[in-house]
Amino acid sequence: HRQEQPEFSGPTPKSQRTKMGKSEDNDKKNLGKKLKDVEISIPIVYGNIAIWLGKKASEYQSHKWTVNVRGATNEDLGTIIKHAVFQLHSSFNNPTRVVESPPFELSESGWGEFEVAITLYFQ
Repeated sequence: HRQEQPEFSGPTPKSQRTKMGKSEDNDKKNLGKKLKDVEISIPIVYGNIAIWLGKKASEYQSHKWTVNVRGATNEDLGTIIKHAVFQLHSSFNNPTRVVESPPFELSESGWGEFEVAITLYFQ
């Protein structure tokens, strides 16, 4: 036996109506809310790369370098990091550098080796 489905002409009966977009609206409202008592773990990698500019480079600008903070698998850290502060050697002009959006990296040129302190501020 095959049971026939009733045919509806006119408006859909109330029991079969669904509100489209209501969950989308709720999702949009929840995007801006902070979660409480939730722990999220996102691996963060920091590092640097330096490139020797060759014999023609000046004595005090012999290397081009970049220091960076990124997600371990290149996730967009802009969703969790508000800004990053890189503290360079005091010999640099403006040694405290703030990077306010991804990519959280800083490039410069120089001649020596030094430590860079990195402070991350989370959303």
